[in-house]
Amino acid sequence: MIKFFLLFLLFPLSVSSTELDKVRVQFYQAVENKEVAGKFFERMKLEQGISPVHLAYYGSAQTLMGKHAWNPYQKLTYLKSGMEVLSTASKKVPENLEIRFLRFSIEHYLPGFLGMSKHLDEDRKKIVSLVQKRQFGSLPKAVLKDMVTFVIKSGRAKGEELDILNQFMK
Repeated sequence: MIKFFLLFLLFPLSVSSTELDKVRVQFYQAVENKEVAGKFFERMKLEQGISPVHLAYYGSAQTLMGKHAWNPYQKLTYLKSGMEVLSTASKKVPENLEIRFLRFSIEHYLPGFLGMSKHLDEDRKKIVSLVQKRQFGSLPKAVLKDMVTFVIKSGRAKGEELDILNQFMK
């Protein structure tokens, strides 16, 4: 009976992890594909309440809708809304590397004149700290390495932070 109960408790975690893997794949496809971005947005609108990570992907989906929109007003509306959602997710779980990375990567690509890249330093520092402490939860190793590689290649980590990230990659 106890074994069955433990399996019952563990099963939703593995399903959730598999579903989150699918979310991650669709997110990366949505970055470059407007049609996929629309489907991803609709999916994440429905799934945003599952977890703070899902909420962060919903915010990211909104920013991608802004990226692919042709109307400047729509672009800004999606972007502002998405950034607010990402901040909400970050406040819910400030020690979550994936949420911090999503916001960092989006802000990295925003034009400076928009004034919406306010969390770059904060998120970079938190990402480096979490990597150094090896606090990345159940994040798949390949995904984690891709995230760290992005932060390194972004050119935003310098000195000791860069050393910590490079050491992790060895």
